[in-house]
Amino acid sequence: MAKVRVGFIGAGRISDLHQLGYRDNATGELAAVADVDANVAESQAKKWGVRKVYTDHRKLLADKEIDAVEILLPHHLHLPVMQEALAAGKHVSLQKPMALSMDEARQMVAAAKRSGKMFRVLENYRTYEPYMRAKAMLDAGEIGDPMSIRIKTVQGKGVGGWDVPARANVWRVDVKKGGGAPAILDYGYHVTSIVPFFLGRVEKVHAMADVSAGPDRWPGTPSMIMWKHEKAERFGSWDLVNSPEFRIPTSYYPVDEWLEVTGTRGILWVTRCSSQMVDLPPIVMFRDGNRFDFSDMETGWGDSFRRGAHEFTQSISTGKQAQLDGDEASHCLAFCLGAMQSALEHREVRLTEL
Repeated sequence: MAKVRVGFIGAGRISDLHQLGYRDNATGELAAVADVDANVAESQAKKWGVRKVYTDHRKLLADKEIDAVEILLPHHLHLPVMQEALAAGKHVSLQKPMALSMDEARQMVAAAKRSGKMFRVLENYRTYEPYMRAKAMLDAGEIGDPMSIRIKTVQGKGVGGWDVPARANVWRVDVKKGGGAPAILDYGYHVTSIVPFFLGRVEKVHAMADVSAGPDRWPGTPSMIMWKHEKAERFGSWDLVNSPEFRIPTSYYPVDEWLEVTGTRGILWVTRCSSQMVDLPPIVMFRDGNRFDFSDMETGWGDSFRRGAHEFTQSISTGKQAQLDGDEASHCLAFCLGAMQSALEHREVRLTEL
């Protein structure tokens, strides 16, 4: 079977992780790169061994040899470029967050249904092995019936990791381009995808958060966000802080997170994700008076992008929908937007309002 030929639209920092999924991919290959900056497009393509290079994404979309695209662009460009890609007959993998509004999300879902092509929003936390393993343990009843989830996020000063150019943050704090409060919408979409992954859909959310922009602030922090799941008697909380003097060992961004799921029989912790802040087993379970440690898994954050790309091309090859489909991605977006609305209006927000 011929491999799915994929083109990248956008070749900024995050594309370095996405291309990991095409180094050893049995069902797909990276065949083209497009970026408005010719130097970026050419240098990335050369580094990855990609022959086709474009500075206009429309020319990539017109290339009949390209089967699918990964859209790796600022958030305000997601809707128009996704629509163009589907209209050109390409399967689409879209970087998170899905969109800036629920109206945009609905337009995306409708466009995908009309096209008959694969559309998914990549959420790499769903393909991070410790989360996948923890989910399998929950489904197997290892801690009984899950009742609550608690998530902690801290941003600090990276020890190692990426140098993030200032221009990458400028558009994120621009409400028209980034949607506002990037801690909750941009980064936060990771968290709002993991919460329903573990405990099911969210019914309503209440947030106390600073969603204003500022040069010395990670907009959206500090925050305390709480919610109730649609399934009765399941609740959660998410604590976000920006600690500028806090040093975090990392290979990527200066942020880390850990979570705790409490069940009727025990507790499950996932102790890391995007960084390596604590030297603990990635999964720890306490049950029946005993502690169990699990370390036999890949914990590098970059590996989640590799798995995500493999899932995308394999899904196209088999006709099976990849995560996140339009409906699930829309729910994750509603969770983010509901938290932001709650913080602004100082009230509980039901996701059905959105």
